[in-house]
Amino acid sequence: WIFAFANLFVYFVRYGMLDWGAMYLREVKGATLLGGGGALSIIEAAAIPSTLVLGWYSDKIGGRRGMVSMLCMIPILGAFGVILATPPGYLWLDMAMLGVIGFFIYPPVMLLALAALDLTSKKAVGTAAGFIGMFGYLGGKTTVNLLFGRVLDHYTPLHGAEAAWQIIICLILAATVAAIVLLALTWRVRPKA
Repeated sequence: WIFAFANLFVYFVRYGMLDWGAMYLREVKGATLLGGGGALSIIEAAAIPSTLVLGWYSDKIGGRRGMVSMLCMIPILGAFGVILATPPGYLWLDMAMLGVIGFFIYPPVMLLALAALDLTSKKAVGTAAGFIGMFGYLGGKTTVNLLFGRVLDHYTPLHGAEAAWQIIICLILAATVAAIVLLALTWRVRPKA
């Protein structure tokens, strides 16, 4: 259950920038459509080496997937904090922070599903993977799309796009903190023998 709820928050963070990042960069930071799309490429490209290296590392330390996942969320928290504090005109810094987010968000996405498989019997691996995935996609992705759309629709006419997006970045920061707290509870969890 802890891994499932942590996965919900990890997916909230992941899809917060994947589904909405280009729009944020265009509306708040002054990026072109091409620049915003390029940012998403940075997120995806940064994921390839980190998923391989941190997956391998989690094996080397006895399968402590929750610990590695929690440690990955800490730089993400810092990167979103920098994005929130950076004024328009420093797109290179926003892009660098998106690279940090991409580098560190995909290992927990992979490792949390793997942790569920580590903790269940061979007869239930499909169910375990589906259960963890359900929380990620239905909880994280669906919640992000509904919530962010409502925040933008409600707050943009009242306070402007920048204020609405600040609320969204704060929601992502809160989801990151929630993931860190939940994953801290799994610090010592190892695969079943």
